[in-house]
Amino acid sequence: MKPTTHLLLLVYLLSLTHPAQSQERLTLSEFLAKVRAQNLHYKIETAKSQAAQSRSTGLAIPAPMVGIIQMSDQSGNSGQGFEVNQSLPFPVKLAAESSARKYAALSQNESRLAQINEILSQAKTLYFSLWQDQEKLALLSEKQNIIKNHIKLSRSSARSDSFAGVHLLKAEYDFDFLESETLAAVQKIREDQIELALFVNADPTQFKITALEPPLSAIPKLESIGNSHQIQMIKYSLESYRAKEREAKSTWFPDLNLRYKEMAETNMAPRSNEVMVSITLPFVFFWQPYSTSQAAASERMQAELEYEEHRRIFDAKKLILISKVESLKKQLDTLKQKLIPKAEKRMKLAHNLAPRDLETLQDHREAMEAFPNLKLKALELRLEYEQAVSNLEKYLP
Repeated sequence: MKPTTHLLLLVYLLSLTHPAQSQERLTLSEFLAKVRAQNLHYKIETAKSQAAQSRSTGLAIPAPMVGIIQMSDQSGNSGQGFEVNQSLPFPVKLAAESSARKYAALSQNESRLAQINEILSQAKTLYFSLWQDQEKLALLSEKQNIIKNHIKLSRSSARSDSFAGVHLLKAEYDFDFLESETLAAVQKIREDQIELALFVNADPTQFKITALEPPLSAIPKLESIGNSHQIQMIKYSLESYRAKEREAKSTWFPDLNLRYKEMAETNMAPRSNEVMVSITLPFVFFWQPYSTSQAAASERMQAELEYEEHRRIFDAKKLILISKVESLKKQLDTLKQKLIPKAEKRMKLAHNLAPRDLETLQDHREAMEAFPNLKLKALELRLEYEQAVSNLEKYLP
């Protein structure tokens, strides 16, 4: 192993041994708690939901208008008064518009909850990625030691067997290649730490954590995924469009206008009061309410089709993920309960044997490497399994 690789690996392994001096050890639950408390996107979605909730309150009645009247004539007489105007939309319009805003607020809240699930899912997957990369680095070091010892055993046979010499060169090449993989693993760990820092709104130059092995995630039950926030968000959005359509259809109905005017007594006229009640006639220019109504109906129809499309896509994706998770769980169980124990037993037996020719050299190396290789495979499957479970958890209510 080259000095640079030795140095990088030594520094990293020392940081794992003495985390108090360099890196903070965080469990998965502790890290996710930090995400909930500090993630900026989490706070943005909360602010959006609060704004939509604020907009959903009250009735959209136009503000009253008050005017002051100053009147004078050529003879110099003057009078004063005031006028109050109030417009009242047709009650169906008010109810439909209020309903549309309330459903929009509910949709935004479901969007917030869906985004929270998405953020936590990504954070959890990235934490598992960091843990996997840490374990991978240790297993690469284990493989290097195995190949290093195997090279020592191969050198005696290589002096008298040309094919054993080729085998030795291959082993030396693989040893050098593992150095490159080790450097890449160290770099990948640092990249994971930087990405994790973004999830907790921390300074990437200071945020260096060590992930502890998390427990295997349980497979979510199929029936608990049916009422996801994503589907509820689209459903409430559809209800909002339906309310907007009712509002648009009510543009045919007249609005009510109230007007009160009062003038003070002058030399020319006594005190007077005037009350006027009027209504709008939207059907006179029929093309405008007709156009508004048709546009709203088209938007409602589009929302219905999108809801049905998303629901079907969601059902299909849910079944695919469930099937994938169950398959990965079986593969993991097979590796851990059958293949890895047998590979460990085989490695221990091979460790006590002294290879004498090319065939026994090849068998020795294969037996010694099978154990760390299977553990690397188990790490890959574990990460893939956790990613699939996290994708399912995004759809939990």
